[in-house]
Amino acid sequence: MAQAELHGVSVVSDGVRRLDDVSLVLPDGEFVGVVGESGSGKSTLLRTIAGLERVASGSIRIDGVDVTRATPGERDVGLVFQEPALFGHVSVGRNVAFPLEIRRADADEIRERVGAEMRAFDIDGLARRDPTELSRGEQQMVQIARTLVRVPKVLLLDEPFAALDEPRRGRLRSEIAALQAGYGVTTLMSTNDSLDVAALVTSLAVLSGGRLVQFEQTSVVRRSPATVLAALATGPMEFIEMRVVAESGGYWLLRGDPGGGAAVRLRSWAPALAGHVGASVTVGLRPADVMVSDTGSIPAVVERVAVLNPGGVVCLVGGQRVTAMLQSGHACSSGDQVRLRIDRHVVFDKPTGNAIT
Repeated sequence: MAQAELHGVSVVSDGVRRLDDVSLVLPDGEFVGVVGESGSGKSTLLRTIAGLERVASGSIRIDGVDVTRATPGERDVGLVFQEPALFGHVSVGRNVAFPLEIRRADADEIRERVGAEMRAFDIDGLARRDPTELSRGEQQMVQIARTLVRVPKVLLLDEPFAALDEPRRGRLRSEIAALQAGYGVTTLMSTNDSLDVAALVTSLAVLSGGRLVQFEQTSVVRRSPATVLAALATGPMEFIEMRVVAESGGYWLLRGDPGGGAAVRLRSWAPALAGHVGASVTVGLRPADVMVSDTGSIPAVVERVAVLNPGGVVCLVGGQRVTAMLQSGHACSSGDQVRLRIDRHVVFDKPTGNAIT
């Protein structure tokens, strides 16, 4: 397959800078995700690599070749859009075969490759159907099969599961993971779905306002997300509002309890908090990092069992809900006063959603 590289790429459209000095390397054969808020530049990034957006500055290389000014057809890149884009005047089978037909592939090769792809997505029974007769999920599977049938050097997926229900999304995740691993095709997928990221992505790029603010292994982004959205894209996180207070030797994050309970005090050593003393911040907590413990320093009241987190309970912490995990053999009931141990937290700037710590 091929490595894809962006060096200082900027894209300007209608006077708006859609991408701003983005440098990014997609390693050969890797599955990379890109996340970001609406308008962050995710789709623009994919379209730029595909050759559908003009680069204002910077360069793009695929397999070591500069393709900055190359046409889409010269790049050997496959792009799957969020909305299925099929040819309505030909059958499903001919849709999947189209990339091979325009390359004048041998008839036997076309028949073999098309059959293999359609079986992989379990759509071989639809070969003679008209695309307009298919469900949305079936149309998307046809679009992906058509893109993969020619084994492009780089595969670009623009939120390919966004319009599908969860059972269909799960099935497509499994199929794409298996096919991508089998072909070893370099892949970049835009998504904000944590299940997509967990199931498919090895490294994650985070865009904000057209700029690349983080690009690291997914596990690193999960531990130290650059933005609130990056945190949510790498697994469940809950948020409470606190205030930064400077005290000797460091900083405290404080929250009063509007219900009259004990105030919450959370120690945070990050020097970056110096510029936020007196300000409200958003503190992100992952359930796995919060434990009900006799040695905990955070007062809380158990509200109920956490349905989505087996072995956990939902607690009120300073009047806000936080999921905490119970140690093996421990039990809590609604109304119990407990103490929480917080092993890791992330502090975000409230107005921007960018990480401070």
